[in-house]
Amino acid sequence: MSLPAPPTALLRLSRKVISLLGNGINKYIVWQLPQCNISSNPYGGSTGVYGLINCVAIQNGAVSAVVWFYITKEGQGTLLSFQNAQYPSTPSYTTPWLYIGTDGILRAGDYAGGIWQVSTSSALQPGWHMAVIEEWYSGGTYYLALYIDGALVGLNTTTTLPQLFGANVNYPYNDIGVGYTTSSWSASNNTWFFFNGAIAYVALYNRVLSSSEVSTIYQGNRITNGLVAEFVGDNYDTSTGSWLDDVNGYIAGLVVQSNVPSVIDSIITEFTSGINYDLLAQKIAERISGKPINIANLPINQYGNLYIDINTIANNLKSWFSVLSNASITSNGSSSNYNAGPYRNFLVTIYVGSVSGTSPSLTVYFNAYDTNSGQSIPLASVTLTGAGGTYIYVHDFPGNAFNISWTVGGTSPSFGSVFISVYESL
Repeated sequence: MSLPAPPTALLRLSRKVISLLGNGINKYIVWQLPQCNISSNPYGGSTGVYGLINCVAIQNGAVSAVVWFYITKEGQGTLLSFQNAQYPSTPSYTTPWLYIGTDGILRAGDYAGGIWQVSTSSALQPGWHMAVIEEWYSGGTYYLALYIDGALVGLNTTTTLPQLFGANVNYPYNDIGVGYTTSSWSASNNTWFFFNGAIAYVALYNRVLSSSEVSTIYQGNRITNGLVAEFVGDNYDTSTGSWLDDVNGYIAGLVVQSNVPSVIDSIITEFTSGINYDLLAQKIAERISGKPINIANLPINQYGNLYIDINTIANNLKSWFSVLSNASITSNGSSSNYNAGPYRNFLVTIYVGSVSGTSPSLTVYFNAYDTNSGQSIPLASVTLTGAGGTYIYVHDFPGNAFNISWTVGGTSPSFGSVFISVYESL
């Protein structure tokens, strides 16, 4: 499975994107969420140890989950679930809370005296999607809602206690990427139903998100009101067999059905478009040097490059790449691929000495190059419309190669004396 570049909205939300799951044949990865203890259940359900999704719902009367995922034409499997036993055991009570059936239809559901669901009217098209599932209690009624790609699919209600709130037993095991299904669940496989695509981002909220908020998130605008946890698994630790989420430090247990763990197109990205470059420059300096320095006030040398005093940087600058030196740009282009060192932070300086044409613009991109798929994925960009210098900063870059590309706009645009340099540091 080769993943296309993630949507810009997803990059804005997650800041780091990775394929969490294997290839859907024999290299499945299960992500078990943290647990809590419910000593008193206000809904009359069971007490005891629960997984995070159940915990949020029982403690707050509501839970909303945002999931960005990628599917192929044969995409199927469970995105989020809770049950009272973990793989490979067989649970006696289980809910594949959000899953894509063997028919390609996305279903949100719970068990409340019977299967209780909301589903899309047709199979999802291959590609990137954002689903939102919400379940809450109000005035004696339980509600279930499903959104896909920012639009409401449907709403369902019941007055019977659902398993999310503790019906029948407690549910210690909440998983991303798998859930146990029985014949009662439509278009399932009647066993552990592994998701065969890629999950890039999961966010849990302790309240109901409004339709406008769901649309806002789908556009890539992060909402923090009620945000309990974000999961972006960006480090696989082979010694412990676990994924580490860098946002909240949660460790997610790893389960592999057959072969050695495999991650397909493991690309972590950083999106920093649209930031204040004066403030950014100072942050760059602080990260590189370990003490406050205003890079915006540092001089440009005779070659047009930002002059960085190595003594000031305290020897943390490790590599330097001259991408363009006194070049002229009149059309779109790109550099060759550069092998990155074992360092995490990149400062890209762009200097343009002269500009001509009508409404000219020059957009420079810092791209991760995926050697597996041969794709370049934009991580950050900046646009210039006149002569001068600016910066791009990308931190915690884990890839092995990168390149610089640029596009031009306007009528008969020409940019002269262009200098682009990349500095790699700790």
